Amino acid sequence: MKVPVLALLAVSLAAQDARFDARSRLVVLPTTVTDAQGRLIDGLDVPDFVVLDNGRPQKLTVDTIGTGVAPIALAIAVQSSGMSAAVLEKVQKAAGMFQPLITGERGCAALLSFSEHVSWLQDCTSDSAALTRAFGQLRVGEYARARMLDGATAAIAHLTKYPNSRRVLLLISESRDRGSESDLAEVTSSAQTAAVTVYAATYSALKTGFTSRTQVRQQEPKTPRPIIPNPNRTWNGAPPSPHNPVITAPEDRLDVLAGITELMRLRQIETTQVLTGGSGGRTFPFTRQQGLEGAIEKLVAELHSQYVLSFVPEASASGYHTLDVRVVRSGEFRVRVRPGYWRD
Repeated sequence: MKVPVLALLAVSLAAQDARFDARSRLVVLPTTVTDAQGRLIDGLDVPDFVVLDNGRPQKLTVDTIGTGVAPIALAIAVQSSGMSAAVLEKVQKAAGMFQPLITGERGCAALLSFSEHVSWLQDCTSDSAALTRAFGQLRVGEYARARMLDGATAAIAHLTKYPNSRRVLLLISESRDRGSESDLAEVTSSAQTAAVTVYAATYSALKTGFTSRTQVRQQEPKTPRPIIPNPNRTWNGAPPSPHNPVITAPEDRLDVLAGITELMRLRQIETTQVLTGGSGGRTFPFTRQQGLEGAIEKLVAELHSQYVLSFVPEASASGYHTLDVRVVRSGEFRVRVRPGYWRD
């Protein structure tokens, strides 16, 4: 029996709509599997995994580098506050590692910095020379401002422009935010919704300052005070006495208020720990140049050893969905993946 052309067209359009609807509901899970010693595990396939979405088993597919996975869209967000000057020096030396090792020719990398404000230096590009030039534009900002969450918000929004990519955000920063307007819970939720995996290369600004010749200092006053000769270093220039004490030089004074503020900040939750844990990522602490380069190499190894699990939820109810990914092959395995996702 001959089928009318219009009927065939209608069936074709309906099939396309069904595929589009399935694609729009697809949940993609970059998943890292290691053994008990932290060594990456390869060679797993569909029968080795179980994925539970709100406790319900899902029918899934598994892709790897060997079978073909989507290219990586990487956003690199670098803390550029004045206290991080020594780290910026290290980051610029490592600039040539990101594009060839992490994203390759198929992917792209973007760069932004954050201190008292967020600055975009390069949109996502596969041009390694352009990315290297952007790293050369990193400049220090205010001494103790680091709007990490605002930077992460901007990076996540930028990565959503690349729907057919594995989206990765790398923070190179201290472990805690300093003065963002964005809310930590909301940023974590945004990363889960956009399927952005957050990694962090973290450092102590105090420790890294001792590993570089770069002078880290707070901004000088705009109008310097006149220098008056005072060999006795007292208020009136007369010899010191119990009633005429020696003046403590500004550089030798203890900034009590700054010290208390720092102690209070250290009691806060580690921002990077929440962002990485909530998105299935990982933290790589470092102090020296070799440590930063080692952190990048570990990130490369993980991203190129991941399993990309995907499924269309059988129950696509709106709200938050908890995820449980397990390896059912015999042995002791560690699985790292984001703990859930949001469905509108």
